Amino acid sequence: MDQPPPRPEASSRVPQGRPPRRWLPAVAVLAVLMVTTAGGFVTAGALSEPAGPPVAIPGVVAVQPLSGWEAAEPGSVAGRPLVRLTRGSGTLVTVAWGPHSGDAASLAVEVRDELLGGSLDQLSVSETLTPVTLDQGVQGQRFTFVGIDRESSAAVEGTVTAVVAPDGVGVVFLGLAPEGLLAFVDGDLHTMVAEARFGAEAGAADEGGP
Repeated sequence: MDQPPPRPEASSRVPQGRPPRRWLPAVAVLAVLMVTTAGGFVTAGALSEPAGPPVAIPGVVAVQPLSGWEAAEPGSVAGRPLVRLTRGSGTLVTVAWGPHSGDAASLAVEVRDELLGGSLDQLSVSETLTPVTLDQGVQGQRFTFVGIDRESSAAVEGTVTAVVAPDGVGVVFLGLAPEGLLAFVDGDLHTMVAEARFGAEAGAADEGGP
């Protein structure tokens, strides 16, 4: 990524004029992810195919790893369960956000304000949300971001895909890499998100979860 995306318009930037909310569990998670992703480097050109059992949050979402991706320790952020896949410098975090009465766009705003806004300094997000349709027909909204992790002071970039599953549960996919390296894993991230399964469909993958 040659340069960070432009600063968001007033309607989509992190609210100003008041101290940012501190979401300490979120800060801790992003710091751990930066330690995990800072070491490796993923080369382009390798053909990625499904490999290994899916990782799942039972009854909510299951993600099929592609070749080279490995399950990392599951965890939680602000009490919300998450699972992780890593490959070299890239990480895909899948978070069960919980019941959500709004749409994917409103969920994306929550993620921006509560998770990223509370964890990253110099946060810049893409000006608009990009609609996406996953393979199961679930509609989502996607945006990109760059910022400085408050715990590690490392520059990070990523992509967020927010969806509200048919059963009304919000699911967030956070793709993360050190700044400048996201392009090397972006294709895999989008493929794994597109192929995610939700609800009862995710239940079939529970035995393969962490």
